[in-house]
Amino acid sequence: MNQKLPESKLARAKVAGVAAIKVGAGELQHKVKRAFLSPHKEHQTKQVLDEKNAAILFGAMTQLRGTALKIAQMIGMELDLLPPSYQRELQKSFHQVPPLNKVLIRKVMMEQLGQSPEKLFASFDTTAFAAASLGQVHQASLNDGTQLAVKVQYPGIANAIDSDLALVRSLVRNMRDAKIILQSLDEIEARLKEEVDYRIERKNTNWFAGHVKLEGINIPRIYDEFSAQQVLSTQYMPGLHLDDWLASNPGKEQRNRAAQKLYDFFVHSARDLQCLHADPNPGNYLFATDGSINVLDFGCVRHLSDHFMRVFPQLLLAYLYGDRHALARAYADIGMPFENLTPEMHEQLFRPFGAWVTEPFVHDSYDFGANKDYTKRGQELMMMFSQTLDSPDYVAEEFIFFNRTTYGLCKIFERMGATVRLRHHWVEEKEGRS
Repeated sequence: MNQKLPESKLARAKVAGVAAIKVGAGELQHKVKRAFLSPHKEHQTKQVLDEKNAAILFGAMTQLRGTALKIAQMIGMELDLLPPSYQRELQKSFHQVPPLNKVLIRKVMMEQLGQSPEKLFASFDTTAFAAASLGQVHQASLNDGTQLAVKVQYPGIANAIDSDLALVRSLVRNMRDAKIILQSLDEIEARLKEEVDYRIERKNTNWFAGHVKLEGINIPRIYDEFSAQQVLSTQYMPGLHLDDWLASNPGKEQRNRAAQKLYDFFVHSARDLQCLHADPNPGNYLFATDGSINVLDFGCVRHLSDHFMRVFPQLLLAYLYGDRHALARAYADIGMPFENLTPEMHEQLFRPFGAWVTEPFVHDSYDFGANKDYTKRGQELMMMFSQTLDSPDYVAEEFIFFNRTTYGLCKIFERMGATVRLRHHWVEEKEGRS
């Protein structure tokens, strides 16, 4: 059953307000009760409350859709410090969202392309087969039988970014991890303002399709004549999302091959093309029956400079060999100087952090199935790092996006339980042992 999309600011504020009141009331009630509970009982009741808050948060963001839902995706992907219950609920936003009213889809198509879907295509399924965060995707066909995936943006999305961010801030303000979430919203805002213009994604997708020539990695073709600022028509790419693919019980070798393809694509994009597909959302990968992977959604792309790609391997090797002076030089060269990198600081902070960073690069391959806590351990070290050490005045944007993409892929590899070869791309080639 289709849900009505709350379009007006008043209607959207009402949705967020009701959810925020429910969350705040629950947290207040818990604070009152916990003084009378044993530590064990207090932990149990907090877990129950987290489950309820997660359902309230995701329910509100699902109802708001649009940028609010995109923020849910970003929070779910990037903030592992959220309780597991929050993560489970937010991960549903990757590709499982109730469909919009068909009338709204027709309205956008008329405004953007000047004709109804029935006149533009030989066939057009008015029931969406997938939900993108900023719109939904319909299957269509051309007269020659070519199958398309037509992504149609929800009405009013571009104008709703500022107000939706305010709504999300009000939603999370009373939650236990509110500070962590609120700190990330400024960057999320900048990324959203790029992604609401499908013309940017169209340009990015065309660029990647023309440059990526890796066996087993497929980039959809764009149909420019059926695309506009709020409509994007691409080649229909069949395949299963990660959870559905894993539910089909692929063997260890299949999982290893798929994970290796994803990592090879990342390295090829970063090192060879110097242009990064910087959104490793599990919903952006479709696993095809022939073993290939269809890569979707090029709304978030970051170019990498020659300088960054020269310095990054040096930084990795400095961590790998425990070379404090080379580490300081590499950080300074990347624009992030740590002025007082003393031997004590190196031993207490940088060495354990570097041991974690380089763990997958020590041997020829790394088994993420046997190390499913790899990213969790990294989060703990990064928290200790940030709480103990004064951050540099400037953090290179390339560094942020490169690390985020790497981290997101490692989380996918953990879920896949895959063994992946990483070392040869960065360490052996740098040392001249290809």
